[in-house]
Amino acid sequence: MSAGRHSMAHPQPPGSNGFTLIEFIVALVMLAAGAALLTSLVTPAARSADPQIRAQSRTIAGAYMDEILLRAHGPCSNPGAPRGSWEETGCYNGLSEPPADQFGNPLAALAGYQVSVTVTNNAPADIAVVVSHGTSGISYTIQSRRGAY
Repeated sequence: MSAGRHSMAHPQPPGSNGFTLIEFIVALVMLAAGAALLTSLVTPAARSADPQIRAQSRTIAGAYMDEILLRAHGPCSNPGAPRGSWEETGCYNGLSEPPADQFGNPLAALAGYQVSVTVTNNAPADIAVVVSHGTSGISYTIQSRRGAY
């Protein structure tokens, strides 16, 4: 008997069993906005380290290149000496190390990076500094030419 009462209290007009087109469009727009918001929150978190690693690689490579370009052109006159006493561009050929200051002291905060230098001592010298990051696989290369002046 209660089923009969319920249907009598709230009679449904004929043809009102589903959603209207307006209700469907509003629901679809709300779902699309929620999906877009969720995607914009999740995607940058997964890739946020890349720009920072690239910027640090660029800065490290630039610092090494500046140091090398300030040296005289020519082969290394003191190959066994520490990096802080190198005076010619040729001393840097084959250098491969984690980032360090100009005296060769390691920079612990940049331990995940590796710096490799190639110098060809032809007039002019072609210099390439490659900085790579171990865990991300990102590598940054900067090249320059140093004349014999």
